[in-house]
Amino acid sequence: MASGGAINTNFDVIVASPNAAIDSYYILTQLNTGSVNRADRVLHTAGGKGINMARAVIALQGRVLSLGIVGGFAGEFIVSELERECIPSDMLWTQNETRRCTSLVFPEQMQTTVILDSGSEVSIEAGDELIHKVQAYASRAPFLVLTGSLPPSFPSSYYADIVGKVRGSPGLRVCLDCSGETLRLAVENGAQVIKINSKEFQETFSKKEAAWDPHDVSRMFASLTKSGVELLIITDGSHGAYIFPAGEEPFHVVTRVDKWVNTAGAGDTFMAGLLVGFNRGLSIEAATCYASAASSAKLQQIVCGSLDLVDVDRFLPLTRVERIF
Repeated sequence: MASGGAINTNFDVIVASPNAAIDSYYILTQLNTGSVNRADRVLHTAGGKGINMARAVIALQGRVLSLGIVGGFAGEFIVSELERECIPSDMLWTQNETRRCTSLVFPEQMQTTVILDSGSEVSIEAGDELIHKVQAYASRAPFLVLTGSLPPSFPSSYYADIVGKVRGSPGLRVCLDCSGETLRLAVENGAQVIKINSKEFQETFSKKEAAWDPHDVSRMFASLTKSGVELLIITDGSHGAYIFPAGEEPFHVVTRVDKWVNTAGAGDTFMAGLLVGFNRGLSIEAATCYASAASSAKLQQIVCGSLDLVDVDRFLPLTRVERIF
């Protein structure tokens, strides 16, 4: 077993994600396909959605524990980076090499191209060990986030199995940031919070080819609440986020952002900001505004989950709430 930074007694958020990665960022002025290109700058970090979200929680001065699976030379690098960044973690070790993902960032054009590695095989035994680890920590935070893709060898029911194991933990809310069958099964097993982008929502819950419609989503959300869903958040890029809380009117939150560096990881930072906001006693509208401002602050940075609190304060007054209906 490999560990990152020191583990605290209590956390605001526990993030579990079995498909960690080395995230590599190539900062370019232009890209000529079929030719040799030289990057202006290159950055390599510990990454994957779980670690990126944990980084954002730390940047927002929250308390987080990152759980996952790492292996090989890439795993050693990830653990060393978690220690360097002081991100508390408890990682399971496997011999198979952890995946590597690449972002091509064009700051001048405000464009990002992401290339995702699906990951290598991870044993079912390692997956079971991670579930046991999540169970052991579940009582030490009010929110557990299950996020990101699964290793190719894992069943789509993996997150649903975790939800079933921790469902009885007093005061715990299970949050999902995934898609497809993995999300559907976890929702059926009783997860309370869903954060998903508009494209993934269409692919997961809607069979319509047309653009998603808030009225259709509202009707779908009514059926999801029967499984225990309390909050649905659909992010839609520069259009902001659409919030559907059980028992309340849905609303739209958006921040005016005129310039950005890298859009990758904005959704992970939104979730981090939302849960940190909840743990500080903010109302749902105030927490989503804080999440939107935090996500906008992340857009000014290259590395996923990185942000400057000065930017969060700058974007809060540029954030507004609008009723959907």
